[in-house]
Amino acid sequence: MYILAVETTGPLCSVAVLDDDRILAELRSLEQRNHLRDLMPLIKQLLDKCGIKKEQISYIAASKGPGSFTGIRIGVATARALAQALEIPAVAVPTLDAFCYKPAADKEKVTCGIIYARRGQVYGIVDGFMEGCACMLEDVLSVICDKVLPQGHRVCFYGDGADAYKDIISKRLSPEDYCIAPEEDRYQDAASVGLLAREMIKNGQAQEAGRLLPDYMRKAEAQQKLEDGSLKI
Repeated sequence: MYILAVETTGPLCSVAVLDDDRILAELRSLEQRNHLRDLMPLIKQLLDKCGIKKEQISYIAASKGPGSFTGIRIGVATARALAQALEIPAVAVPTLDAFCYKPAADKEKVTCGIIYARRGQVYGIVDGFMEGCACMLEDVLSVICDKVLPQGHRVCFYGDGADAYKDIISKRLSPEDYCIAPEEDRYQDAASVGLLAREMIKNGQAQEAGRLLPDYMRKAEAQQKLEDGSLKI
């Protein structure tokens, strides 16, 4: 069973192929925010590298959000189109949950994924303690301080929110209580999406391609301004 996984919600586009629970290969774009240009060539390069024909793919998984609004649309639309063309099921993978499936994660630390959403806001998850949601950074830190640390756990931060709010995090938490994942493993990646997709497939959560939809988790800033009257058109 081959799973093709697509990740476009973060700064770098990436694709991966899994054979059941084994990651066969993963490729990432070299430049940030070039998802539209890079995604399809990366998929072709990946399949060629693994010697897999597109007809051999059993499932296509896409990171559905939250994250970059444009990136989400590109990844979901591409995955849906491929799944429809190949007549195979699709898997809509929650981006925040995929942080908890990092292949290189330190299992002795609690995973905290935070995606930057400006003005103190994040899309955040604390594995086992807080489900993925749109919230304030302070909400995430409160969960860590009130629930995670008292149980003797340390936390490892992932996502670009760790970059944007590293000074605030360092003021709230002691150095011995947390770490920030290495840059090469800090952000969203297709391998994690594929590993979570595998579990979702086992739980019967694959679906027909037409039902693969994005999850922005909140309205775009322009839409919010339009609705509250602060955006003039």
